[in-house]
Amino acid sequence: MVEQLMAFALTCVVVVLVPGPDFALVLKNAPRGPGSAATTAIGIMVGNTILALLAVLGVTALLGASEVLGNAIRIAGAAYLLYLGARALLEAFNRPRSQARQATAPEPRLGFRGNSPFLQGMVSNLLNPKVAVFYLSLFPQFNLAPLPPLGQHALMAGIFLLTALVWYVLLVHALKKISTALARPRVKRIITGGSGTVLIGVGGTILTKSLASS
Repeated sequence: MVEQLMAFALTCVVVVLVPGPDFALVLKNAPRGPGSAATTAIGIMVGNTILALLAVLGVTALLGASEVLGNAIRIAGAAYLLYLGARALLEAFNRPRSQARQATAPEPRLGFRGNSPFLQGMVSNLLNPKVAVFYLSLFPQFNLAPLPPLGQHALMAGIFLLTALVWYVLLVHALKKISTALARPRVKRIITGGSGTVLIGVGGTILTKSLASS
């Protein structure tokens, strides 16, 4: 059991550290202010927690068993990433006007408005195929007997959530350290445009594969 736990923990580290849409979203929102990256990460962790609970209860497996429903969720996730990426590119190439708005607008905080970093992080994570695939494909690969199946899934979900939490705390702390550099107009434009391009690339890839398999 100890060897299985160590192998699973190492797998969690690899999965969390591999850059994906969640990472790109945190990076995209970081230039908006020191708290924006943090609220985005909080939204991502809320989404992670919801998916973890669904996985422990077996709901994720039921969703994965339905090809039509699973494909619909992937398409919805791809569409949302394309939307966020397009907004980021528009902001990057329309920098003077967006800077004027940001100079007078308060920094986004926790909330459920469409432009809220928290909502963006939560929705992006809930529709992130990488997280769903993680729960569906990796959980069954590890046997933590003598724990019962429910206990095994709960423990693995807890390890994954803890790993993700540590990563986002370190990431937000690092971004806060370079917040002065991130506030420079040229840097803002590069990061916003670059992360928007990544979001569009990931969303387009997911959408293409989903439509091809439907």
